[in-house]
Amino acid sequence: MINQYSYVEQQRLTLQCGSALPAAQSLLQLAGQQPLLAQLAAAPSAQQLLNAIEQAYQAGYEQQASTEFELQGLAIAGIGDPLLQPELLAQLLPAFKAQRHGVPVTLVSYGLVAPTVAPALCQQLLTLGVEKLELYLPATNPPAYQQAVQPTRLGFSELCQFIHTASDAGLYVSCFAFAPCQQAAELRALARELGARAFMVKQQGD
Repeated sequence: MINQYSYVEQQRLTLQCGSALPAAQSLLQLAGQQPLLAQLAAAPSAQQLLNAIEQAYQAGYEQQASTEFELQGLAIAGIGDPLLQPELLAQLLPAFKAQRHGVPVTLVSYGLVAPTVAPALCQQLLTLGVEKLELYLPATNPPAYQQAVQPTRLGFSELCQFIHTASDAGLYVSCFAFAPCQQAAELRALARELGARAFMVKQQGD
């Protein structure tokens, strides 16, 4: 179930949120999803995304499992980073929540947020009904992170601070890296130390 605005990934309906990035590559590129990248629209509107959600449900998305929980709800990810799309989120999520009560919403992000704006952003996300953040944590120190991510703004320390801030604010934060991952145990320990609830290694192409 793939169109230019949405796709199913890890048993959840995932929306493409735009093309703005804080790093050299999209997370989809790092995941080996170049064919999917080529199919996504660069700058969807909130209404186009709402239409894509409705089309997915009408096509039987929620019938793929016995409960919505099993389907993992709705994720916002795609070419860009959803944390760089606050205006789109502010238009999209209240309308979605009004239509689909109780469906959990996850943002998949680099988590590169300046500490000065992080507390207000987390409160905004909670107000909009975001329950979960999945943040990319591929390294345990600044040099390795710089090499893996090639951030164009901020860096390892800001990511770590944001994980802590978001967890303290009441968001469910999980961290992830892509396979092959040589430091899974160390990354899991770091994520937990920062306040994240979980750490996962995603397979390439998932």
